[in-house]
Amino acid sequence: MVVIAEFNRLVDADLAKSRLEAAGIQAVLLDAQIVAMNPLYSLALGGVKIAVADEDTPRTRMILKTPAQ
Repeated sequence: MVVIAEFNRLVDADLAKSRLEAAGIQAVLLDAQIVAMNPLYSLALGGVKIAVADEDTPRTRMILKTPAQ
């Protein structure tokens, strides 16, 4: 698994994860539960992270760079 992106807000990470899953890429949110309990921890933890499989990295980067429709 490779951490592909970090988000300060949980809602942004959830939206990005949904976009990846809609494209058939399995994604995992890291530190989401901690930030959900106390959003002020986001900065200390480096945000909510999205991790994907190594082989999905190039496609994931392309999807996340494309604006959501």
